[in-house]
Amino acid sequence: MNTFLINSVPAGEFSEISIHIPDWQTIFLKLIQEGRLIKYNVNAMPNLSDKIKGELIKQCYSDHILDSNHNQHFLIQIKSP
Repeated sequence: MNTFLINSVPAGEFSEISIHIPDWQTIFLKLIQEGRLIKYNVNAMPNLSDKIKGELIKQCYSDHILDSNHNQHFLIQIKSP
């Protein structure tokens, strides 16, 4: 998965994911499979599982990290698989 540093929040409506959400792994995988825009904060999502990383790669996502706050990540599908 490609990673980019960005200066501002990307346009679009992002679904926020966190380990504090019940059944977050299933929800996260569903969002990926639907090609949704996803955001998360490293403080609320310290590590992505290998399964989630694999699905992000399979679905052609890129990780956009806010330059002014490296904890804030935006996952964007760069093309349809």
